[in-house]
Amino acid sequence: MNRICMKDIIGHEDILTFFDKAQATNHLHHAYLFVGRPQLGKRTVAEHLAKTFFSSEASLHTNPDFFFLKRGIHEKTGKTKKHISVDDVYELRHFLQGKPFFHKKKIVIIDDAHLLSIGAMNAILKTLEEPRGDTTIFLIAEDEHLLLETIRSRCQICYFYPVQTSSIDASLVEKKIDPSLATSMATLSGGYPGKAIQWMTDMDHYEWYKKEVARCHDLFGKPFSQQLARVEDLFAKKEDHIGARSELLTVLDIWLFCLRERYAQSSSVFPTRCDIVDAYCAIHRAKKQLLENVHPRLLIEHVLLTF
Repeated sequence: MNRICMKDIIGHEDILTFFDKAQATNHLHHAYLFVGRPQLGKRTVAEHLAKTFFSSEASLHTNPDFFFLKRGIHEKTGKTKKHISVDDVYELRHFLQGKPFFHKKKIVIIDDAHLLSIGAMNAILKTLEEPRGDTTIFLIAEDEHLLLETIRSRCQICYFYPVQTSSIDASLVEKKIDPSLATSMATLSGGYPGKAIQWMTDMDHYEWYKKEVARCHDLFGKPFSQQLARVEDLFAKKEDHIGARSELLTVLDIWLFCLRERYAQSSSVFPTRCDIVDAYCAIHRAKKQLLENVHPRLLIEHVLLTF
């Protein structure tokens, strides 16, 4: 495979090599499910593969043989939709009906596929049940178990994991980031390349992230009343509830990062590590229930009780 546009890909050599071999032997599957936490590089790799299959570095979003499906915005409210709707999938199916315009195949990326509505999942399933030789579909999801089992069974699954922070550090230095800042960003990223790439052009977010890490560490061992006071701003009234929940999920991910650090640095004293594991599990439960519309304040209070 002639790899192109790899400047934003950090790590994941095993996945890239897998697709090298699949294309070289003409054994590309019709559908792939990329699974992993946000900002690991799933969409970046999918877009790189799409450009490689098209043998073009031109923008994908002006390519008539490419379709990118994601959650839309409500026309009246301007807020992010909670799910990818069945109407969105019908638009995709209409796109797939014709033959490719300029290339040998059509390529589809479905971002946040775990947020497909049930109706949309069933519509996608019909597309996967009738695969076309001139189409490749990439589904990107945080958790494959939020998709129908019948969808998972029709895809080849590729799991994305955190990459070496040394690779992120080296990549940032290549992009002319100050070496000391690059090391700090790489370490704080926890192996998530997307975070470091974002911070390169958004120092405000980098500073916000550092403050959230500091807040998390400050919560441990404090009286419950003080903990509540430290997190009160997380529940400030926000008009875009979907966006607010998304931000809270990001904060919970930062807390998970802090807990992993504390676990690695803690002694083998049983109660200490046991407490960290309890808190880790509580955050994972909170994230799942947050997606199920359980009240955010109640969930955070339950998490704090484990701190």
